[in-house]
This record gives sequence, structure tokens and C-alpha cells, in this order.
Amino acid sequence: MEDSQESTLKKNDVTDSESSSSNVEGYKDLGAYSLENTQVSKRSRYLYPDSKTWSMGPLNTYVYKHKQKKCLLNDNCVTFPEEILLKIFKMMDKRTLVTCTRVCHQWRRIAYDESLWQQLNIYSRSMSILTLDHLLARNIKYFSASHSNFYVFKNQYLCKTPFPKLQYLDLSSVIMDYKTLRSLLRQCSNLIKLSLENCSVDSFCCKYIGHNTNLKVLNLASTVGLNRNGLKHLMSLQNLEELNVAWAKLEDNSLQYLMANMIPNIKCLNISGFMYQMEDFDLSTMSSRCTKLIELDISDNRDITASSLDKILEKNHKLEVLTMHRCINIVAPSLLNAMKMISRKSISLMSLREINCIHIKPNQILGDEFNILHKILIPILDLKISNNMFSGISRSKLAHNEHIIWEIPAFIDS
Repeated sequence: MEDSQESTLKKNDVTDSESSSSNVEGYKDLGAYSLENTQVSKRSRYLYPDSKTWSMGPLNTYVYKHKQKKCLLNDNCVTFPEEILLKIFKMMDKRTLVTCTRVCHQWRRIAYDESLWQQLNIYSRSMSILTLDHLLARNIKYFSASHSNFYVFKNQYLCKTPFPKLQYLDLSSVIMDYKTLRSLLRQCSNLIKLSLENCSVDSFCCKYIGHNTNLKVLNLASTVGLNRNGLKHLMSLQNLEELNVAWAKLEDNSLQYLMANMIPNIKCLNISGFMYQMEDFDLSTMSSRCTKLIELDISDNRDITASSLDKILEKNHKLEVLTMHRCINIVAPSLLNAMKMISRKSISLMSLREINCIHIKPNQILGDEFNILHKILIPILDLKISNNMFSGISRSKLAHNEHIIWEIPAFIDS
């Protein structure tokens, strides 16, 4: 008896579906289909009368409209060549690019193309460390987020994604917990230029910096937390060419260790702002090790005298730019005497072409005859006496141009 009832139900379902399909046979090209008349579908329409799908004669109009819109969007995306889309996206800022990722899957894939995210220059932003992690995961090569604030949720200190393609990293004056900074530096292995100016660091941060064997430029100006253990890791960077530790708060006798173990290949060095910590002996020791110096800034070191300056000029024949603002104890160094400079330049023992000396009179360092014959001596010496206040050693941005990441053009993304 039960078998006969089931067979009659199945027959009814088949006849209902056949009759309904015959009613919409002329509408198949529109992507429309009829509502099912099975027992299950009838029961669902009875239980859910407020459903968005409703019948209009034999047609399911909601499905028809939805399919039509979807087809139109796909047609527009497909007919646009991806090469043209990529060129258009290259002219957009990063905020517009992110908006384009929400259009369709194709636009999302193209908008996240690696070539569009080579450099990212953001300024004074507030973002979570997870957002930073997602940004750098797009294989960014040149990244600057100076003066930004990076916050964390609960215990989310760690960056978990490696950044093997990141080469230039500028985190000057960022607000970031040293644990977060430590986790970020741990994921970087191929850095070439790094700026942590005005940041808090520890020995572990220096350890992870030391893993970047190709590092050439390092800016640690005004940093807090540098100690002897951290400096040991930094002094292992034998390819380092530019170093800025101006006004850094060094613990214990770290300054003496730094000067005695300075990297021999260093070309540009800023060791200004140590006031009465640095002595002539420290500077003489450094100049004996570093004979390839091209630019040197020793400003605001009040205990330095003319004897250590002569030692520098004697050892460093390639030195071109010398900055010594407010070094008030440097008086009449013999090798900066105008006549002595002429003789040394004639036999290629001196390459000095620029001297910056705010609050020091030129005749105090170049001799009394410079005041009398300065119009004659300057062309002969090929020397520039200027008052540039700030040194550009290792700094990623200069005061007059913020739209760069070191030498890489990168407009600030809004």
C-alpha cells in the first residue's frame, strides 16, 4: 500500500514539473526558469512567504534580474585587456587601488599585482601591526611610514610574514613598542637601507639588523637603548657605508667601544651630539681605522681639539665634506691652514671641498691669512665655506623633499 502511494506522488511531481517547464520554453534564452512544484518546494514557499524569490506567472523574475546584472559586469571586465588595466592602475594612488579590488575578482588580482606595490610612502598614519603585516606581505621593496603610530590588540606583537623582498625601510619617529619592532626586523633579511631615527631599540633589534649582511645605510640618530651588546651586532656589518648615530643615547662606555671598533669600510659617518663624552683619543682611534671616509660630521662635541682634527685629515685623504658646528675648542688646526691645504692638494693628499662650521669663525680654523686673501684663496683651494645646519647622512628624507624614500621617487599616499 505504501509503495503504491509513493509511486503516485512521484508521478504527480513529474507531471507538475513537465507542465511548468513547457510554460517557460520560450524564455530559456533569457536565463529564466520556472518555480518547482515538488512537495518540498511547495512546503518551503508555504513556510517562508516573505522570501525574496516570488513567482510572476511561470517566471522566476528575481533570478532573471540577478543573472542579467552579473552577465553585464563580467562582459565589461572581460572585454578590457589586462595589460591596459594594469597601465591604468599604475597611474592611481594606493587608496584608489584598494577601492578597485572590490569591483571583481579580475580587478582584485590585477590591483594587487607586485609591480604596482614596489614603493609605498605613508606619513603620520595610525594603523595596527596586522595592517602593517598585510601591507608588507605584498612584496613591497621601498617602504616609508615615518611619524606613524602602530598599535596592537592584546598580545599581537608579532609579525608572522617574512619580507624577503623588502630593501628600503624607513621607520623614522614611529610610535612602536620595541617588541613589535623586534618582530618586524626579525622578518627582514635583505635590507639595504634602514632608518630607525628617534626609535626605541634593544640588543635583540640590533641582532636582527645584523642579519642583513647587505645593509649599506643605517640611521640610528636620536635612538634610545643602544648598548655594547647591540653595537657588537652592528659592527659585524662589513658592507655598511653610511652610519648616523647623532645624539643617540648610548649606555655605559658604548661610545668608546663604537669608536674603537668602527667598520673600516665606512664612507659617511655622523657622530655629532655627544657633547663631553667624546675625547680626542676616541676620534683619533676611529680615524686610524676608517681611512675611506668621504663625509664626516663631528658637530656638538665640545672636548674635541685641533690635534684630533689634524689626525683625521692626515689619515683620510679622501675626505670631501667636514661638518663641525659648535666645536668651540677647535682652534687653528695645522692641516686646515690655508697655505698647508694648498700644498697638500697639489700632491693629492687632500680632497676637502666643503667645510660647515656654525659658531666658528673661518679664520679660527683656516688661519689669519684667510681673512685677508679669502677672495684669492677660495678659487685656488676649490673650497666651500657654508653653514648647512643639518646633515643628510643616512637620512631617508630631506627637509625640502618628502616625496622620496632615499633616492627612490615615491609620492606620499593619502
